[in-house]
Amino acid sequence: MAGVKTTHLLIFTKQFASMLASKLQLISVLDNLAQETPQKTLKAALEDVVEEVSRGVDLADAMQAYPKIFSDIYINLVRAGMMSGRLADSLTQMSGYLERNDIVRRKVRGAISYPMFMLLAFFAVFNGMVFFILPRFAKMFSSFGSELPGPTQMMMDIGDFYQNNWPYILGMIGLVVVAVIVWLSTEDGRRIWDEYKLRIPIVGPIWRMGALARFLRTLAVQISNNVQLLDALRLSAAASGNIYIEEVILGIARDVEHGIGISAAFREHDVFSGIVLQMVSSGEEAGMLHELMLSAADYYDQLLNERIDDVVSLINPILTVFIGLGIASMMVAAFLPVLNPPTIK
Repeated sequence: MAGVKTTHLLIFTKQFASMLASKLQLISVLDNLAQETPQKTLKAALEDVVEEVSRGVDLADAMQAYPKIFSDIYINLVRAGMMSGRLADSLTQMSGYLERNDIVRRKVRGAISYPMFMLLAFFAVFNGMVFFILPRFAKMFSSFGSELPGPTQMMMDIGDFYQNNWPYILGMIGLVVVAVIVWLSTEDGRRIWDEYKLRIPIVGPIWRMGALARFLRTLAVQISNNVQLLDALRLSAAASGNIYIEEVILGIARDVEHGIGISAAFREHDVFSGIVLQMVSSGEEAGMLHELMLSAADYYDQLLNERIDDVVSLINPILTVFIGLGIASMMVAAFLPVLNPPTIK
């Protein structure tokens, strides 16, 4: 069964928490939500969950049959909430977690939409020049008895080369893209890329802050719901969305399992520095690890939003200028012989 959008899952989780907080029966709440949910995939899954729970199956076990909809973190929080009798509280925290992730995801999507639009616009203008405008200009230029201006001749040569070889050029680009996708789908390729991208100037720190924010918030939510620290670390590792950081966190879990203090285990890795180490150390000493983890996650979320805004405000004008110059250069090169025609022999 296919997954569902975070927005649909978020709405369901909020409704679920609110109805449980009103002391309604679990089966009745699930049945009502299954009937009211407009998203077909989620609706079908909830109907099956209702049937399983009605037969005496634990809610978390019933949800576990749909891993593409309910993540391990979601299921673990439901299980912890059922065991502690605080399912409504667990779901409220889960909805907050989903909402934060959805906000960051939307912000990142919005940040890359403008550059993608500009690049597509430039590609469309370039193809329009090559396939429609240049052929007409070539006929006119052929009537000139002298050589064309250098910029015009260069643009004509580039246009001729692209027009004659565009299937091979696009095919080569496609092969490179497929090769990169296949390489990234391998465990080694993904790990190498996830480690390298953290070092890329400007965008590397954004990836790092996003991964740490997801990890810290996931860890805090689970610890606050009485999930064992080792289990919380291992489940939170995957929430980072970065295989390199995930391996580091799993290594920390192994160190903690072998008796090393959690703050000492975190200090062994340079991925975690500054505010994270301070929060972990203070939380371990004060017995308030989940509260300080949430504070650290809030800090990184705020920093991430500010950094995305800074990068967008820097990249978008620069990209606009470069693409504008590229389009202007093509237009000037095309019209240069018309504005200053060579002498016809």
